[in-house]
Amino acid sequence: MATILVIDDSKLMAHVAKGILNRCDHEVLLASDGESGIDIALSRKPDLILLDLIMPGIDGYQVCERIKSNKSTAEIPIIIVTSKAGPADKVRGLEIGASDYIGKPFDEGELVARVNTHLRIKELYENLQVKNRQLQELANKDGLTGLYNHRFFQDAVHRDFQKAVRYHENISCVMFDIDHFKNFNDTYGHQTGDMVLRTLGNVIARIMRDTDLSARYGGEEFALLLYHTDHKDVHVFGERLRAAIEEKEFKKDDLVLRVTISVGVATYPHDEISDASKLIECADKALYRAKESGRNRVVVY
Repeated sequence: MATILVIDDSKLMAHVAKGILNRCDHEVLLASDGESGIDIALSRKPDLILLDLIMPGIDGYQVCERIKSNKSTAEIPIIIVTSKAGPADKVRGLEIGASDYIGKPFDEGELVARVNTHLRIKELYENLQVKNRQLQELANKDGLTGLYNHRFFQDAVHRDFQKAVRYHENISCVMFDIDHFKNFNDTYGHQTGDMVLRTLGNVIARIMRDTDLSARYGGEEFALLLYHTDHKDVHVFGERLRAAIEEKEFKKDDLVLRVTISVGVATYPHDEISDASKLIECADKALYRAKESGRNRVVVY
């Protein structure tokens, strides 16, 4: 069942249309003028609109333009229903966003056919949009850990660093990797290594705030962005993350394994950090110092 809004100042034509569409199991909303029609369209977001052209106050062209110019209602198909159906009128209506025309008085079979056609097109378009969003999400994610991938992280850090500069906000970068992971893979095999990375992704996702960003940077290295977080808070977070991973049991078959991580953090604003690349570089330098200092620790740049 679809929700259809009929905007028509003729009570007779509106109720005829409502009767036909009700018999097709559609819910029908009625508006007797353009302003109330726009209000209903904004509040109810119908699946389709039948719109009369000639009405008191604002006419159908203006209603169509206003509905199509609003982001929340722009994708609603509009079928113009009018006795004023010359070629110039049709062209004007289609140019401002109407999907179709039907003349008054309308034939019941034609009305039903046109409504059903545009409802099917809308459904197909919405399904396509969902698929495209899913594909885009897959393109942005690392297939093993479920975190964002390196490319998405790079795009995000360069974009969000500029926002932090513009609005005088803190932004922190956390870089960490698994200690001695090559030896771990050599000892237990890459499938076990993949299990560790996958489980580590789950641990990160559980600890991170929804508003922050986590990514697999490459191999066993991970990168995180913490927004509105200064150097003290990011150090506390880094220690919490390090401790959580040190305490975590990684299980595969009869194996119960433990790993540790080395963590480097850097925060803007900082005298040496002028852009996103420098933020990453400083966090990476701090990570390197954490490794040099004995691993399984957090170092702040």
